[in-house]
Amino acid sequence: MKKITLAIALLTFGLQAQTFPNPYCDIANGTSIEEITSVNFNTATITNTVSSSVLIDETATITSIVQNQTYAITVEGNTYGSFDTDIVAFIDWNQNSILDDANEIYAVGTLFDTTGSDGVSVTTNITVPSDAVLGETRIRITKTYQDPDSPAIVNPCAISFNPFGGSAQPGYGQALDFTVNIEAPEPFPSPYCDIPSGAVVEEITSIIFDAASITNTDATSLLIDETAIIATVVPNEMYTITVAGNTYGNFDTDIVAFIDWNQNAILDDANEVYAVGTLNNTNGSDGTSVSLDITVPTDATTGTTRIRITKTYQDPSSPAIVDPCAISFNPFGGSAQPGYGQAIDFTLNIGTLSVNQFDRNALSVYPTPIQNELHIEYASEIKAVNIYNLVGQKVYSKQTNASQLSLDLSMLASGAYIIKLVTDNGQHSFRTLKQ
Repeated sequence: MKKITLAIALLTFGLQAQTFPNPYCDIANGTSIEEITSVNFNTATITNTVSSSVLIDETATITSIVQNQTYAITVEGNTYGSFDTDIVAFIDWNQNSILDDANEIYAVGTLFDTTGSDGVSVTTNITVPSDAVLGETRIRITKTYQDPDSPAIVNPCAISFNPFGGSAQPGYGQALDFTVNIEAPEPFPSPYCDIPSGAVVEEITSIIFDAASITNTDATSLLIDETAIIATVVPNEMYTITVAGNTYGNFDTDIVAFIDWNQNAILDDANEVYAVGTLNNTNGSDGTSVSLDITVPTDATTGTTRIRITKTYQDPSSPAIVDPCAISFNPFGGSAQPGYGQAIDFTLNIGTLSVNQFDRNALSVYPTPIQNELHIEYASEIKAVNIYNLVGQKVYSKQTNASQLSLDLSMLASGAYIIKLVTDNGQHSFRTLKQ
């Protein structure tokens, strides 16, 4: 009888040990509940109406995320008036059942004066560490009231604050747990199409797109992996892409950009294909390039996505085929055949639409073309000016703190340049000529 009783007790203990939120810390009672109303993270979409529990169990909601990839998290919640509540995400990347190790805490933002259903939200991007342990793990979102005199305490195991700088006290808010499944990245170029062999490599030599500056000397690979290079862009903003490449003589090669705005692993959906231009009779390092202004769609999915640049030979009798999955052409109007060219993949990080964007209408630049001095005026302070030639080399850099600039550029050789301005409202790049 004692053995049976002991076995039942051990079984009961084991079941209790696995109840939510085990193996993670619980949150003590005493909190005045002010609920999180929604969380969106990758494929996880959680709507919460429970205003009676301090810790919500949504661990049955699972979303798979990939090492080294970036994902946007968006949270809404009820502040119950004109108050501030801090949203923090804790993710147990190393799966040691502790939620606040180094590099596991993310300040998502501060909600203010919202009912949680009026469209007000906070968002941040989270990059999965390359050494995150594979498999399922816990993510906890906390929502905690704070004010200038009573800061919120960042603690995955409590909803608490320091009223008037005193000792920690139970606060106002809520927490919500769900599950993320960490996966290893697939081999490049997955999940995107590869380019079959057969084409003759004629290399792309440089690409400039916002902060991404790529110089390529690989003349043997048909598809180049530059996905470690990331350019961050935001919806509704316009960015200039500039591409150079070797045509190996007096020939034409078409440059096309494919951008997976909706992140469905297909590169040539509607409004994802951009004809950048046609290169002719250039060795890829003589300053010849093609450029195009690309505006990020308002509905572009936030997070990291792929951009592929293709370079494909064509002539009037043998048009290039616009295809992100092949370097091919139609010789003399016949069937598709492997062509001459190359492709390069890199990464875009789509940020959130911000009301604090660079205002192109508030920018004045003159004279154009540049003689020796360039004048730049903007509505707010310009923090820095960087100038690049068309092969991606930075040829001028100046740190500034003024809204009106006069730059002596007499040392620059005649030719085309990309000028990048950095302000508190974001970055802006444009192309200009120097005579």
